[in-house]
Amino acid sequence: MEKKKEKREKNFKFKAIRIIVVLTVAIVIAVLLIKMRPEPERKIRTETALLVEAFPAKAETLNMIIESYGTVKPRELLKLIAEVKGRIVSLDPTFKEGGFIKKGTSLIKIDPRSYQLEVDKHNVEIKQAKAELKHLKQEVLNLEASIKIVGLDVILAKAEYLRQKKLVEKNVVAQTTLDNVEQKYLASLKRMQELQNQLALTGPSKDRLKAQCDMAKVLFRLAELDLEKTRIIAPFEGWVVDKEVEKGLYVNAGQNMGKIYSKGALDIEVNIPFKDLRWLPTDFVEDSMSEAEIIFSRNNSVNTWNGRVARVKAQIDEKTRTLPVVVEANYNSKTGINLKPGMFVTVHIKGIEINNIYLLPRHVVYNDDTIYLFIDNRLRIRKVSVLRRFKDSVFINKGLSDGELVIKTPLSRVSDGMQVELAD
Repeated sequence: MEKKKEKREKNFKFKAIRIIVVLTVAIVIAVLLIKMRPEPERKIRTETALLVEAFPAKAETLNMIIESYGTVKPRELLKLIAEVKGRIVSLDPTFKEGGFIKKGTSLIKIDPRSYQLEVDKHNVEIKQAKAELKHLKQEVLNLEASIKIVGLDVILAKAEYLRQKKLVEKNVVAQTTLDNVEQKYLASLKRMQELQNQLALTGPSKDRLKAQCDMAKVLFRLAELDLEKTRIIAPFEGWVVDKEVEKGLYVNAGQNMGKIYSKGALDIEVNIPFKDLRWLPTDFVEDSMSEAEIIFSRNNSVNTWNGRVARVKAQIDEKTRTLPVVVEANYNSKTGINLKPGMFVTVHIKGIEINNIYLLPRHVVYNDDTIYLFIDNRLRIRKVSVLRRFKDSVFINKGLSDGELVIKTPLSRVSDGMQVELAD
């Protein structure tokens, strides 16, 4: 048993020695390999330049454009209303929906015969009143002549009465003779009084006849007016919107017969957002209203018209918090079709003028109001002052100088001072 124990101890010592030798040899080999390895070649890291595109900044004097939308409406829309009743006897061929009408065209004619008869009737009444006035005038002349004659008779009768009275006082003639002369004198006075009364009554008769004549003239003019109303005349050159009647139809006064609007007189009411009011001129006067451009787009086709601000409403719309502005449009298009009521259009109003402003594409100005500049082959990040963002453009009023190169290549994860190179 002791021999086996000694044998195990010898084997354990032998294995331990062998492990130590192996480890020692491995350490020596590792040290030799480290000492014998070649020195690593030192390499200088080179920075790769990023290719970019840039454009030079240039200050400009620009008008702020105010964009809004609205529907085209006729400035002069006339509803044709029958003012007299009757049967329609004729319609002009141009009086149809979409028809073009000329100024002075008789669009609708109502049967005028009864109205013409009414005119003739009052014309006769005027003539009758004038004839009665003429008759009265002659009667006055006759009465005045008779009064003169009777006046002479009164004078003679009075003189004879006085003469006979003296003779009676002298007992030359009888009292009966004086009585007869006195009766003749009194009869002359009575005749004179009757004629004067008749002459006095001609004044009221004359006034009554004049009033009748004036009334006949008024009724005559009213009848003429009704006769004129049997014809609906186009007051301007324009277009027919609606036609509500046909030939032979009986219409009553107040009945709608159609609508027309004046050519070239079209308006668009647009609402300017509160944020854009600062760009709207405040010194509007009749002769210097802001210009505007009206744009209608449909099926990849764009039509434009010239216009101008006609008037600015006095107060802000309480519901939308916008300022209503009326733009009057030129009827003729610059590119194609003519402007029509009902079109939904875009309106660009020329706003106030700003000096020394830089207009940049929207994508070159980042969310933190910074831009990237190309300076000495380095990218420089600069903060700028944004005056306005409008559609795909940004207006810069501070932070840029003429000639500085603005990088337009879209970039991300950049750093200030990184090397860049302009693309050819």
